[in-house]
This record gives sequence, structure tokens and C-alpha cells, in this order.
Amino acid sequence: MMQPTNRFKKSIPVLLVGLPKFFLHSAAFTSAPCHLPLKFPHINKDAHVSKELAPRRPTLLRSELAQNPVEPNSDSASGSRGSKEVSYAAILKVIDDFHQKDITTACPYLPKEPEVSSHSWVNNSSPKPYQSPITPILSPETANGLRSAAQSYFEQTRDETRGAFGQEVADLGRILSTSSSSASEELKKGLYEALIQQIYPLVRASWSNHDALLPSKNSHDHYDEEYSQQFPSLVVTSATVAAAGGYPGAKGAMTTLERDAGLFTVHIDLGNENEANPHDAMGGIYLESLVSSDTITEAVVGPLSLGQAVIHRSNERTAAFIVPANLRDVADSNQSLDSTTRRNIIQAAETSRHYGLRLVLTTTGVASSKRNETAKENDGDGLSGVSTQPEAPAEERAYRLRNFARFREDRIRYLTLAGLLDVDDHENHLWLGFDYIARVDNPEYRVDVNQRLSDVNKAIFHLEKAAELGPRDARVHFQLATALGAKMDCEKSLMKENSAKSETEAIQLSRVAAALERSAILESTAVKLGINGINDLATCLHALAETRCKMGEFDKALDVIDRWAECGSIRSDLAIENVGKIDNGTGGRLPMIEWLKTSDTNRKIAVKTIGDVPVFTEDDISMLRDAADRRFSHANGVPTSRYTMQYEGNSEVHLDDLCAADPSLKMRIDKILQNKVYPLVRKAFANDDEDSPEGPLCVYDSIFVRYNGDQARALGRDGASQPLHQDGGIY
Repeated sequence: MMQPTNRFKKSIPVLLVGLPKFFLHSAAFTSAPCHLPLKFPHINKDAHVSKELAPRRPTLLRSELAQNPVEPNSDSASGSRGSKEVSYAAILKVIDDFHQKDITTACPYLPKEPEVSSHSWVNNSSPKPYQSPITPILSPETANGLRSAAQSYFEQTRDETRGAFGQEVADLGRILSTSSSSASEELKKGLYEALIQQIYPLVRASWSNHDALLPSKNSHDHYDEEYSQQFPSLVVTSATVAAAGGYPGAKGAMTTLERDAGLFTVHIDLGNENEANPHDAMGGIYLESLVSSDTITEAVVGPLSLGQAVIHRSNERTAAFIVPANLRDVADSNQSLDSTTRRNIIQAAETSRHYGLRLVLTTTGVASSKRNETAKENDGDGLSGVSTQPEAPAEERAYRLRNFARFREDRIRYLTLAGLLDVDDHENHLWLGFDYIARVDNPEYRVDVNQRLSDVNKAIFHLEKAAELGPRDARVHFQLATALGAKMDCEKSLMKENSAKSETEAIQLSRVAAALERSAILESTAVKLGINGINDLATCLHALAETRCKMGEFDKALDVIDRWAECGSIRSDLAIENVGKIDNGTGGRLPMIEWLKTSDTNRKIAVKTIGDVPVFTEDDISMLRDAADRRFSHANGVPTSRYTMQYEGNSEVHLDDLCAADPSLKMRIDKILQNKVYPLVRKAFANDDEDSPEGPLCVYDSIFVRYNGDQARALGRDGASQPLHQDGGIY
């Protein structure tokens, strides 16, 4: 990170020449960049479907209800546009039916738990958040066989995506269907033994007091006499294989940071393709609930050996990712985002492609005969909303209700029901609080300030409850800060109407700052481990800096800006400067440079390369142009750049995006950076009046621009160019 004296260091661009008609714009090299302020996000009426809050598994409730219409109860309220609403009972009936369909058809090739008549009761009010037996759950033969089958499957389907890598996820059943019959049966046999002999017994022993694992209860909260010894059986409702890594610029995360459907999730490590050194890269699981202020690795379960498993409740937010074998051996005191641990994780991810198996478990449920008789008496045709199927577990009901609510205008009604079904799930309160904020922010929501304030107070209530139940969820604290800020705005409007002055603004701002700081700390852990990108963290830090300024704490605001600016140093996946030996194929010679200076003061402005050692060879240029042309042709007019300040006719694409889909191009660009660009920048600015940047140089941003001179002239300009602008970064 830059010292305070370098905080406002001016930016000097480096011009890379030798690209006829095509220019690689690289005002991008920095060790502590500063970029334009981010706009504090407004939550619009469609924000509830954003990826950040969207559940992993899509719902079919909407189509199910359309196919099986149910008349609402007499006490059902009409929708906001006069549409009829189905009753709570009808919604729950569809959920229960859909759950029953899942447990019978989702993974029929995997066994369900044998009938259970009793189990050991462990009275543990604070169970361990996960179980990870030291000995592998899968045999080496089964684990290696599953990895080989998945590898073959991905190689076949990868042809459809031009050989792009990245994260790959596929259904286990589909993978097995492409294997030979004998191989498939052997793999199923190995999975059968693991489930029956180890996974099911371990889950039942570890969470024996979970309601979904106990016999059903009647309305008087006593065990049903006839079914008192009939326990629900565990069953697999989802089985997928994920793969990631194994190429330059690979991400460490194998799955995104999300929660699963079902009740329990089982992650099983399947190893990697590195036959020479298979232990250089290993698997690990990031558990958000384990995040600690001590070290970032406290939130990691691993490294995991081949066939080793991690089992946890599905309401835990987790991500599978690749870790170095020496993860626990490196003492990393560096608190910056670009830490030694993060770099080791990136190197491990680039070493070999790693695989993991994820199983999602739920229970079959137990139907009560008394309940069935009541249902027959009341239902007739079974469409009154009282289900004759066993009830889905409360956690799953709440999960599916949240999912279903995304498609409803009266979302709060269904989110409230989800909260009643599962009072301990913090996401029910998170979604409710989020939706109350979205309602207030909706320009079509025309109510007076008092009503808006009432909605904001409800949002704060739910978000504070979410923070209590899920204190390590960065999303909760950010949304709480947003709600507190909205409350301040509403109260200011009321005081303005009443000509009153606020005496609590400082206290309110302090609460906003505390929530944002907590969110930033939690989010930075996921960034340091390579689980998340920088966008959410940068947005949070910008809001925190803005809040500190409102509080008059400008020194603290500048410290936050430093943290915010540091996000730019890891924005790009291109190679970071290595101060070791240079090997550019030209005997270590660098391109010659010539200074461009002002005519009046002779001030140095920029350098351009000259001589017979180009930055980009003809082969480099052809490779880069071809990759960009393919991207532009596939875009069909859709913008390929994050920047909107560009002249019509120009085509722009970020070099990171090109390299992400082309490992060969990534290797070529990394070599050019290490052997030519970084040394050239160091040489050119070695005698600069200002201090040299601390730490290695890195790419802040890089844009490939294709100009269209004919279209520029047709629009009345003298020629093709970019708009006049200033770049972030240092050089």
C-alpha cells in the first residue's frame, strides 16, 4: 500500500507503440492505484433478483402453480394489482409435492438411507458447524474414477465453448451416463458404500437433534404413537462435480460463495490432474461462519486429501476452492489484499485442474395417518391446500418460499411465512430487510415520508435480527448500513417539514460506519482467499469513505480510500512484476525509448518506444487482434467494455476478458509484461523526481481498442480516437 506521502501521486501514462490501427491502452501499472469514485448503489425494484441474493437452485413453483391452479382461501388478500393470490396452504402443498418429487427422481442411482427405527440422541445446543473425518470417505479408486469420468465429460462439452476453462459444473448422473456401463457401475458401488456406511451415519450422529431427522409430531407437539419409531430417511437430491484451475490466470474458487438447498451438504475432494506433483494443489472449503479476525485461514477447512469430505448444514454459506499444500505452514502477517497466502492460492490454482463432488441431502419425511385421514375428509379432490404428502423439512420450505417470492409482487407476504417456518435462518430476515429497502427505493412506491420511515424501520429490525443470527455475512451488514442511511434521509425530510434540527446525526452516522466497516472486514477475507472479486468490497469501502467524510473524520476517510484504492492492485489477473531474471528472447535488451516533452518548459510527458526491439512482435499482434476480433464478432453489438466513455464506432474489450477465455494469450501477455513492459517502466522512470512505488508493479486496467476511421469521418470527426480522459493508476 502507498504511504500517505504518495497518496496523490500523479499518473504518468506509458504509450505502447508498434500496434498499427490497434492500440493496447495501458495506463495501468501501479502498486496502489486510485480510480474514479464508484457510485453508491441504489437498490431498485428489480434488485431482489440480483446474483448476490439469488439462491443457488431455481424454483419450479411458479410453473407448478400455473399447471395446478388452486382457489385462494376466503381470507386471502388480493395482490397489489388486483390479482388473486393462492393461500399459504396451497403454496406449502406445492412445495411439499415438489420436495417429494425431488427425493424420488433427482438422484435415483444413489441409495437412500435404510429405514431407521432409532438413533442416539446427542443433546448439543451448539453443534460444530461442520464435520470432516481425517480418513477419506471415498476410496482412491472411486475418487480417481469419478475425476477421470468428469474430466472426459468436460473435455467433450468444452468443445462447445471453444475450449474455455473457468469453473465447470456438471450433474453427476449425466457424467456417469457418458461412461462405460462397467465403469459406471463400479463408481455407483463406491458411492453406495460411502453413503450407507459413512455419510448417512455421520450426519445422523452429528446432528441427531435436528427436527428433520426425528419422527413427525402431531398438533399437540407429542410424537405420533403409530409413527413414533419411524424416522425420516436421508436421501441425496443433488449430486454435482465441479472443476477449476489448471491454466494461467485460473481462479482458485471452484464454486461461488452460496448456500445450498436441502438440509446437509457433503463436499468430497476428487484430487487433480497433476500426475507429477498431485499434492502441490489440494482442495479446501471456505466456511463463512468461521471467519475470524485472527488469520484468514481460520475460515478454511483443509487442505483436503483425496476422498476426504467436509459435511455441514446447507444453510452455511460455503465455497469449494483450491489451496496450496502448505497453506497452514505459511505465517502470513501481511494484512493487505495482495497477501502471500493469496498469491500461493493463485499459484496452486494455476498448477493443475482440481475436482470436487458435492452431494446435497434432505429427508423423506414421515406422513401421519391421522393427518392423512383429516386430509381426505377436508380435501375431496386434494386441491384445498392440505397435502397428503409428508411435509418437506421447515428449512427447505423456507428456502423454496424465498425463491418463489422473487417472482411475486407481494414478496413480503411469502418472505414473512418463510420466517415463521424457520425462525433461526438469518436469510429470511435478510431478504425481508432487503425487500423493505427496495420498496422504499422504488419510484413507483408513492407514499408519504411517514410510511417510508415505517418501512425503513421494519427493514432495520429484520437486518439487525439477520446480523444477530448470521454475524459473519458481509451482505447483512452492508444492507443494514443502507437501511440506516435511508432512515436518516427520511428523518431529515420530516425535520425539514417541521423546521426541526437533528441532534442524533452523529450517532446515526457512527452506526452506518460501524456496519460498513464490519462488512468490509468480512468481505476482505473472501477477497484475500480468492473466493470473491473486488467489486463488492470496493463498493463497501467507497460508502465507508463517504460516511467518514460526513462525520468529519477526514484522516480515517483517507485511510479507507487507501484500502479502496488497493482493490485496484488486484483487479487484473495479469502477471504481477517479478524482479527476477528477465528473459525476453533478445539477450535481455529492452526496447529503446524516446521522451516526449513540452515545447515551452521541456517537461517530460511520456515515453515512446523506438529501435529494433518492439514491445509486441508481429506474432503477438496477430494473436491479440485475432482474439479481439473473435470477441467483437460474437458480441453482436453488445458492449464488450465496462467503460461507456467511448466514441461511436470504436470497439473496446478488456485484456483480462480476452485472456480469461484464452490461456495461450494469457501466457504470451504475461511474458511481455514481465520481460519488457515492467522493466521498461522501471528504467524510464528510475530518475523520476517522485518516489518509486512500493511493491511490485501490476496491471490496474488494460483496454484493447479497435478504431473505425471511416465511421469516425462519417460522423464529422477528423479521425478515429478516444475521448479526452485521464486514467487511474500510476503509469
